Amino acid sequence: MGALSDEIGTLKFVHTYGVGLHSGDADPDVHDPRWQRRQVEDFVEFAVTAEELGFDGLTVTEHHAPLMTCPSPHLLLAAAAVRTTRIRLGTAVTVLPLHSPLRVAEEAGTLDLLSGGRFELGLGRGIPGEAQVAVGRNLSDDDLKRAWLEGLEVVRLALTERDFTFDGEFFPVERPTTIATRPLQDRLPVWLGGASQETMRLAAARGWNVMRNFGSNQDHKDALEDYIKVAAEHGYARSGANMMLERFVAIGETEDQAEANLANLVQSFGQFLTLYAAGGRRAIPRADGEFRVDSGAAVRNRPAIAVSGTPGQIAGALQQAIDETGARRLLVETFSRKEARLFAREVIPVLKERNARAA
Repeated sequence: MGALSDEIGTLKFVHTYGVGLHSGDADPDVHDPRWQRRQVEDFVEFAVTAEELGFDGLTVTEHHAPLMTCPSPHLLLAAAAVRTTRIRLGTAVTVLPLHSPLRVAEEAGTLDLLSGGRFELGLGRGIPGEAQVAVGRNLSDDDLKRAWLEGLEVVRLALTERDFTFDGEFFPVERPTTIATRPLQDRLPVWLGGASQETMRLAAARGWNVMRNFGSNQDHKDALEDYIKVAAEHGYARSGANMMLERFVAIGETEDQAEANLANLVQSFGQFLTLYAAGGRRAIPRADGEFRVDSGAAVRNRPAIAVSGTPGQIAGALQQAIDETGARRLLVETFSRKEARLFAREVIPVLKERNARAA
């Protein structure tokens, strides 16, 4: 299977997975290693299921907060890589400022080798409060930004050059360096997560792809148009196939079932918000689509990026997002295996056929 951004005329679906959010436990002991182990095992089993269901890709996020058992997404994907053969595997995202960019590049190369050329590296700046807790010290927003920009350049050099050096404040490479494990793919696909125009342009200038979850459909459309323009100025042809739009999905055979599944989604999401805020972090960030709640919704703590309904209603909502944004890659997260199967069976084929005709 080619890279997720290949086949620009084809709509593609990637299932993302917040390890720990899918337990279904009303009151889990999130610090119990036995509970954590079950979440890890469930993720690996879901990777097999997602491949069988026909998802084009599977990503895992990186979080350093209770309930989300995914502080090491590369390790989780290594386990998934040896249990699957076709599905694309990626991070959404690896929080780059928390790591040595050389190490990130080496692990990306290792994952590409392990998966037989199926890995795609998602990079993000992360959430400042969470980042500070993870590294055990305070980092200013300016520190994080400078480290982020340096890290991106070192990753780019490490993945594409040999015997390179880099004069950096945070990540200097003082002697000629070549990473030990190089990707099988001639150009490893890289995705930048973020909503700002600055992040979009960083990706465009490097010929990288973009993930978005924050903003209106018009915001996404405007961002995509600017991204395509800037990429062209740097010699890259880009399209909606290079932009992935995230949505949480609560789906049911009937509207009542969908509402019940939405309640489960909101309950899991609310647990995470409560534990996140109680862990010594800053206030819950509102500039990240995964954290933002719909203040006008009847259900408290309903994520702003959530859609719910029957298969027909979900297909309609996602088609509207496709039409109004121009994105041709959808990053979805269902919160139960039953919902994932229903989505794969009754939404993916409909939208793929509909949008193949449109293309």
